[in-house]
Amino acid sequence: MPGWYPDPAGGQGRFRYWDGSAWSNQTTVNPSDPPPGTGTSGSGGGRFSGHKRTLFIIAMIVLATAVVVAWAALGNRRVGPDAPEDTNSSTPTVSGWDETSSPTPPPTVAASTIACPITANTDKTKQLNDGRLRGGGISVEQIPSWSDYTMYLQWVSDLHTQEDWVRPGWMSNIAVGQLNYEDGFDAPEIAARQSMECYASSGYYINFTERIDLVNEATTIDGYPAWHIRSEVRIASPDMPEIEGDLVDIYVIDFGEANRMGIFFSSVTIGDTARQELVDESIASLRVG
Repeated sequence: MPGWYPDPAGGQGRFRYWDGSAWSNQTTVNPSDPPPGTGTSGSGGGRFSGHKRTLFIIAMIVLATAVVVAWAALGNRRVGPDAPEDTNSSTPTVSGWDETSSPTPPPTVAASTIACPITANTDKTKQLNDGRLRGGGISVEQIPSWSDYTMYLQWVSDLHTQEDWVRPGWMSNIAVGQLNYEDGFDAPEIAARQSMECYASSGYYINFTERIDLVNEATTIDGYPAWHIRSEVRIASPDMPEIEGDLVDIYVIDFGEANRMGIFFSSVTIGDTARQELVDESIASLRVG
């Protein structure tokens, strides 16, 4: 069905028009805008968000490969002054991510834009309708009042997500998915840091200003070794000045398989204690299987 849908190219807070057969070149932050060519679409930005739309999901599955290729060709780059160069490979092998020529920035400094892997893995976990969100060999209790929806993160496969709208163009979410050794993810600590860098500064948050790491520690999930990072990801958006950013949690769990690890992530608006309590309860249910 024609209409404005969450941008499948990953533009957070942006919508792209689907005319029933093709995507438009124009995007907007206001899904109530008229179709391209009949009015002026909005601009600005916040963070990617979307509703569960069956027809959109079907269309996005068909077009996902072409969109990813086009996005990669244009470059997943945040525009900003004096952004330090990063030499990470966009298609790493198992040795992965070149961290030797450009050191990881301190946690209170805006991270450089990272060329994150684009996974080719197509694993997909069947959902059992048992109140748990499953993917990547792990699962977590769903939040009953939140909605299932389809989200795309280029370095994560088998991704299954719930979201809750905070305001137009901004939402909170929880998700489980899979990190693959073939994409360079082979140790929980490094994979958690790489994923936080990708999530925070490589196109997901348009008006990203800085990342402040609050927790960065080894832990266990269901008796398996894991790594947990909790960060404030801060933005400065002229379109939503009341939003400071998100509190983001990432857990990477190594449950002993030779080719993959599980990843959980969540993002909740900074200062939103009600939603954060719901997410923390969900995190407490995180387990393998």
